[in-house]
Amino acid sequence: MIIRLYWWQEKRKDSLQNYGDLMSLYLTRKLSKKIVISKNHFLKKILNRLIKTYYICIGSVLFAANKNTVVWGGGIMRKDEKVNNATFLAVRGPRTRKRLLELNYTVPEVYGDPAILLPMFYENNTSKKYKIGIIPHFVDYEIVNNKFDHNNTIKVINLLTKDVEKTTDEILECENIISSSLHGVIVGQSYRIPSLWVKFSNKLSGDDIKFYDYFESMNIYLKKEIFVNPNSLSIKKIEDLLDENKTVLLQEEDVLELRKKDLLKSCPFVK
Repeated sequence: MIIRLYWWQEKRKDSLQNYGDLMSLYLTRKLSKKIVISKNHFLKKILNRLIKTYYICIGSVLFAANKNTVVWGGGIMRKDEKVNNATFLAVRGPRTRKRLLELNYTVPEVYGDPAILLPMFYENNTSKKYKIGIIPHFVDYEIVNNKFDHNNTIKVINLLTKDVEKTTDEILECENIISSSLHGVIVGQSYRIPSLWVKFSNKLSGDDIKFYDYFESMNIYLKKEIFVNPNSLSIKKIEDLLDENKTVLLQEEDVLELRKKDLLKSCPFVK
């Protein structure tokens, strides 16, 4: 059996992909144990006739959904996003569900970004090497990396990758995480690494609803957004930020386990 999957694929000459987006392919393969190909495979015209159904699992890519789509864990990019009706099995969080209900679609109250399942398929065998990991969204990477390029205490992680496991190892080397990337936070927290969402710029697409969507799925309620000038960052500044925001660094473990259980129960690839 072949599974057709839609995930966001950045058009780049070096063929690198964004870690969170590539994880959709990685986890779908792990869960299904089947051949998984891109919905936009070069044989798309033929496949559209043979295999009409395709899946959306990770990412703010519901704009790509239609009547032939099965959504399991995806979310919206903007609060007023236009989304076509589809088969919704689970969505990233309550804000995505709220928007879909506004559009009069049927959406079960099943929440979770499937990236929270990663520890079930990739074990943490990595030793800690860095006190702090900084995970910039790829649009912020260069300015942050230039600041900490030769620092032995801080690891700056590049989320443009061809290897989900290698990048995950880099995250697991860190005792604490600050991240402007949603999946930097999600993966950190899923492995029980205290992880803080910060904004290094306003370059990210969307209106940040994806962050609130995820956090609220985990019963984490943000009181403020933290904007950080990369040029003013220091170890002391980061430690202070982590200390001041302890209540949002990790979800309660029982909440995480419930979301994982609900996702697996609703998963179209697991019988």
